[in-house]
Amino acid sequence: MFDLIKKNINYKNGVIFFIFTSLSIFLINNLKKNKPIDISEFVVPVERGLLSESINSSGEIKASRSLKISPRKQGFIKSIKVNEGDLVKKNQILATLDNLDFKYKIKEFELQAEKQKSDFKRREYLYNEGAISKQDLEDYRIKYNSSKARLNDAAAESSFYKIKAPFDGKITAKYVEIGSYVTPSASISSNPSSKNYIFELSDGIEIIAKVPESDIGRIKLGQEALIRIEAYPSRKFKAEIIEIASRASKDNNVTSFEVTLKFRDNVEDVKIGMTTDLEFKITDSDEKILIPTVSIVTEKGKKGILIVGKNNNPKFKEIELGISSGSKTSVLEGLKEGDLIFLDIPPWSKRNK
Repeated sequence: MFDLIKKNINYKNGVIFFIFTSLSIFLINNLKKNKPIDISEFVVPVERGLLSESINSSGEIKASRSLKISPRKQGFIKSIKVNEGDLVKKNQILATLDNLDFKYKIKEFELQAEKQKSDFKRREYLYNEGAISKQDLEDYRIKYNSSKARLNDAAAESSFYKIKAPFDGKITAKYVEIGSYVTPSASISSNPSSKNYIFELSDGIEIIAKVPESDIGRIKLGQEALIRIEAYPSRKFKAEIIEIASRASKDNNVTSFEVTLKFRDNVEDVKIGMTTDLEFKITDSDEKILIPTVSIVTEKGKKGILIVGKNNNPKFKEIELGISSGSKTSVLEGLKEGDLIFLDIPPWSKRNK
């Protein structure tokens, strides 16, 4: 009898324990189910601030002023006084032309002028003596004056045989050697080996960049740019905008504007013709709603972000995007400061399935 009572007590205790354990598990699971999921490591708040962005472009190093020097007379190069890379001063003699024929020509004009002078003086004496008419005297006066004019014109050409620098600068190209036959650039020579240019003279360097039409409105005079030159990949140069073209140019149906920049520092090792990459820094003066660019997603062809939805699950929301600085993108419509958005999708989210 005692054993039977003991068995009933143990049975009741087991039932009570089972019921209590089941109820505890149910309550614990229910609490876990209703407890909010911690999403702090997956979301960031929407911010308001200034957006700094970059406009990238390519360019080329060119001379601030450049001129190809052409002779004013045709002839053979007699001497060359400078080499490529030399610095020269204005009016410095760079080369000379063979002027032997010119010397003979001057001598001939001098003899003609002397003869006409002598003839005129003799007729002047005869006129004063009444031996010839005034008309005869005037005829010889005209001949004498004409011979003097020819001599003066020829003498003025003596400077044409000296090739001089028109301004201070550097010889950036040499096109001839001693003995080369050269002709003025405006003339047409029957000699196929003749050259129209002797030197290229350059003064100063600048960068010519092409900025797309879509970006030119954010480019201003005096604005700074960082310059990278392929020949010096580890260095960055600073330059500022000194000119913006007033007229666009088209290349392969792409509209762009030429922007001229000058270096802010001395750059003696930079050469004309080098290619450059430019980065213009743009800072907007108006605060904007900003989000991390990596938070932007695309759903059904629409751009948007993932906001916090039911049970802290990510929910897609379409937004209107503005300009971007790379790491940050402005939002024109769809978000306000302080809104939480997903930077990364949580592993428990249905979007990962």
